[in-house]
Amino acid sequence: MQQIYKSKVLLCAGALLAFGSAVAFGQDTTQTRRPTSTKRIPISKEGQGAGEVVSRGRVDTVTVYKTDTLRLEAAPAMAVHDTVRVTNTVTRVDTVTVIPPAPPIRLPNGFYFGLAGGVSAPNGALFTPNSAGPSAQAQLGWQGAKKVLGIRGDVNWTKPGEDSQFSGLQADPDIINFSADAKLQLPFLTHTFGATHRFGIYGIGGYTHTMFKNLPMRVNAPNGGFVFSAGTGSWTHENGWNAGGGLSLSWGRSELFVESRVLAFDPSNAPQSRQIPFMFGMNWY
Repeated sequence: MQQIYKSKVLLCAGALLAFGSAVAFGQDTTQTRRPTSTKRIPISKEGQGAGEVVSRGRVDTVTVYKTDTLRLEAAPAMAVHDTVRVTNTVTRVDTVTVIPPAPPIRLPNGFYFGLAGGVSAPNGALFTPNSAGPSAQAQLGWQGAKKVLGIRGDVNWTKPGEDSQFSGLQADPDIINFSADAKLQLPFLTHTFGATHRFGIYGIGGYTHTMFKNLPMRVNAPNGGFVFSAGTGSWTHENGWNAGGGLSLSWGRSELFVESRVLAFDPSNAPQSRQIPFMFGMNWY
């Protein structure tokens, strides 16, 4: 009984499905097929002959609706940058004192010529019959400002004074000495008087040729002892030596000096004869 009932239900369901499908198919066909006309419509145009067909275009009006979506987004906050230029004008006046460079220090250097004067004292065989007298000197030499060794030649003239006890032997004597010397300048205490002056201590010595006339002196006696003899009017020549020293102060092209030496010679008939001049002079380079 149940099986018969189920079979009938299935058949009814299948009939309903078939009928629904046929209805749906018929609607689709009706919608897709356009109705057509079997009647011919004659079309003519003025000026055209019979039999000419002019096709007329069809005007369709199409209304197009377009939807634009406009999105307004909030503009980002704008940063405002202001440029501020601050100009400060500072006027400064400086007083600058320009000190000119010191002129180069020129020290005496090279060849020089000089003059000197002073007094000369007799010694040795000349001591007793003579006394101190005036002396003059001229010199020529070469000496570097910073050189230790130099050379000098000079001529010294001396006129010994009279001794009252031997006035009878006096006859206005003259002595001339020609010297060729080496000069040794010590490199000590050179800036004692500042940078622009050069202080010097020097020694000097060498060969001396002495010529004299009318010069009384003590001579050896034939039997021993000694006697005093008057000088002769002719020039007598003797070879000897000299040695001494001095102090100098140099600046620019000038040199101031003071010195003392021993000028000696050995006569054949008398003890050693010596002169000791004390001189003050100037040299120019």
